[in-house]
Amino acid sequence: MKHDCDPPPEFLLVAACCRWPPSDRRDAAVREAARAVVDWRRFVRVVNRQRVAGLVQPALKAATIALPPDVAAELAQSAQQIAVQNVQSAGESARLQTIFDEAHIPIVFFKGVSLAQLAYGSLSLKHSKDIDFLVLPEHAESALRILEQNGYALVKPAEHLSRMQRLAYMRHAKEFELLNRTPNIRVELHWHLTDNPLLLKGVDARSPARNVVTSGGLPLRTLCEEELFAYLCAHGAVHSWARLKWLADVNALIANRDDTEIERLFHAAEARGAGLCAGQALLLCDRFWGLKLPPKVEAALKKNRRLERLVSTALIAMIGTDAETEILDDRRMQRRIYLTQYLLGRGLSYFAAQCRIAIVHPEDAVQYPLPLLLDFLYPALRLPSWIWRHASGIVASSVARKEA
Repeated sequence: MKHDCDPPPEFLLVAACCRWPPSDRRDAAVREAARAVVDWRRFVRVVNRQRVAGLVQPALKAATIALPPDVAAELAQSAQQIAVQNVQSAGESARLQTIFDEAHIPIVFFKGVSLAQLAYGSLSLKHSKDIDFLVLPEHAESALRILEQNGYALVKPAEHLSRMQRLAYMRHAKEFELLNRTPNIRVELHWHLTDNPLLLKGVDARSPARNVVTSGGLPLRTLCEEELFAYLCAHGAVHSWARLKWLADVNALIANRDDTEIERLFHAAEARGAGLCAGQALLLCDRFWGLKLPPKVEAALKKNRRLERLVSTALIAMIGTDAETEILDDRRMQRRIYLTQYLLGRGLSYFAAQCRIAIVHPEDAVQYPLPLLLDFLYPALRLPSWIWRHASGIVASSVARKEA
């Protein structure tokens, strides 16, 4: 496959540092990539943009790369912050698991410290900004109430919502974001894992789960490997793998697997509707880290024209023009990522579900909290709601510029 994205040397060094597991081969790749780096401040910006300081700092140290003192100090500090935050998150995750178990509400963690332990065997390497866990849709309102009773306050979609707004929002969205200001921990409460229900068919809080014991000795419940692999691929694909850390997590999770196991995981993702997402992830892991793919899977993936387009978009989203500019600031790239989501599933049902997502925005449910029987009105409200949000954004930007 050919792609029109030429990674800068700083990005190539970051990618080399994310190779897993640690080995002489990784150290040699890091040393080779480091020879081409001239702008070390740019390198730090790429590390921060890709959110992989926890992987980069020890990889550079193992490869004995001589860094400018300020760069070495900043990377060490960032890596230390990741380790400290993950230990704190592990303790809070265990506390929340106990609280919800006592309330007889099943929850499973699917990113964060549980994934860090499974993929890297450590809490000190993987960057995580919040605690993500999944409940059943019918438990979402009760789970939100429990979090609020235990020190958490809503942040997104808004700080204050009426019950009607909460119910309307839960019908058209998949998560709430909350903040506990005392330990400064964010939580994302999910009742769905993806916006399109056909992307991860049958994966919910009742799915097979397993316990993972963190390096701090705390057991946390997480998804079993087939469901977890499918989710990680779907999550990365929906965002066009715009951060290298998401791909590095997938690679670390399967790097030591043999052909039979990788093929099994791929077909399990296919069965759950995430086959194209998994194919995209495997091809990207092969590109950056030489992940050995099962011959039959590799042959099928590399002749798939849709996957070729998906990989190209992912490379542009991840690397862009300089690998350091945040794509959230690029509206054209955001639109491209959004349109790419239509290519991640197969069949008319998937396409129709994606169209429904396009015509009903979760923020419409907050602005116009309709009862269930009037949900059919949301498509008609989409255009005036979009105009209002767009105009409000322009006004807010204008005010901010004047105040600056």
